[in-house]
Amino acid sequence: MVPTDIVLSPFDIDVRTLIEAAQRAENAGFDAIWTYDHVSGVVMNARSTLDVWVALTAIACHTERVGIGPLVLNATTRDPAQLAVAAATLQDLSGGRLTLGLGAGAGAESPYSRELKMFRAVLNDAPSRRTRVIESIQFLRALWGGERQFNGSQIGFDGVDGVLTPRPMPPIVVGANGPRMAALAGTYADGLNLHSWQSGLLGLIGVAREAADRAGNHDFEVSLETPFELQWLDPTSKIRRAFSDLGIARVQVGWNASIGLDAIAL
Repeated sequence: MVPTDIVLSPFDIDVRTLIEAAQRAENAGFDAIWTYDHVSGVVMNARSTLDVWVALTAIACHTERVGIGPLVLNATTRDPAQLAVAAATLQDLSGGRLTLGLGAGAGAESPYSRELKMFRAVLNDAPSRRTRVIESIQFLRALWGGERQFNGSQIGFDGVDGVLTPRPMPPIVVGANGPRMAALAGTYADGLNLHSWQSGLLGLIGVAREAADRAGNHDFEVSLETPFELQWLDPTSKIRRAFSDLGIARVQVGWNASIGLDAIAL
């Protein structure tokens, strides 16, 4: 049966409520818990948001079984060395339950760029952001694999020593909104994350799988974030069976505080 995960929104919620939501999700039988990476609530018309690493750490400390992960980290604003150590630390803390989600971040035209503009962050063009995702994956795998040097066009390292290594190395999933990112995921990552409401969804799945086949990436998986609705919560529903037949490896239903804690059940 295709696993059912839950995405706990970090917007307009306090940490204690987030922890209770995570515990309820684990007790209800959800397979993994995810949350988003943002620095301001303005991207969702919210008053505030929690930090992704602190939120995931809190969830890891108050659960025992469920997988955990960011969906997805902004690779263009995250320093790769700090990302590497944070991920390795969380992998150790959680007992190996981490899956690392990475994305290209927002372009200047995206509503998600509002938080970046507020803090005067550089808004790179799409090719540069895609390169950053590729090199972040390569950087992490090289560093965690014990290599002493990595030379990318944007990031790299030399003679590294004394850096915490995650055991096991977490799978890396790339979030995508278009065919170039879908192909990138199939070529370089362990998985692709899509949204059920995206246009051209079947085409994106096909692009990613073709890229994975060309790269010999035979264990590549596709996951799908969905609304918090009964048709997605029920693994036996018609729509869940249809997407399972298309090779969707897991479904991630999105929960936020306005839905309420009592709704978290399978």
